[in-house]
Amino acid sequence: MTYKEHRKELLKDKTVRAEYEKLLPEYELVRSIIEQRLRKKMTQGEIAHKAGIPQSTVSRIEGLTHGLPKLSTLKKIANALDANLIIKLEPKNSYIISAKEEKPLSIGEAKKHYGRHSRK
Repeated sequence: MTYKEHRKELLKDKTVRAEYEKLLPEYELVRSIIEQRLRKKMTQGEIAHKAGIPQSTVSRIEGLTHGLPKLSTLKKIANALDANLIIKLEPKNSYIISAKEEKPLSIGEAKKHYGRHSRK
């Protein structure tokens, strides 16, 4: 069984789906940091050095092992990656997880993709 198949099966369970959706902001943040770092072809150590923070901090952030980092740390990482840090609030239930997609869909995207009555 592939990861995608396993994920699809797990997300059928409402309890699992709810917990998964709770972690989406953290997951998306970490994913964006890793993607930007890889796009820049930088190591965790290089980011840490440029940001003036320990490499272990970058590792913990990327691994989501110690909760969310401070805003000041995120700013340092964003500057080290030559990236903009964008933080915003979205209405609750603004995302639906698609078993077919790796990233969350907005409600509007989900309605277009699955039809108007896709949520239960």
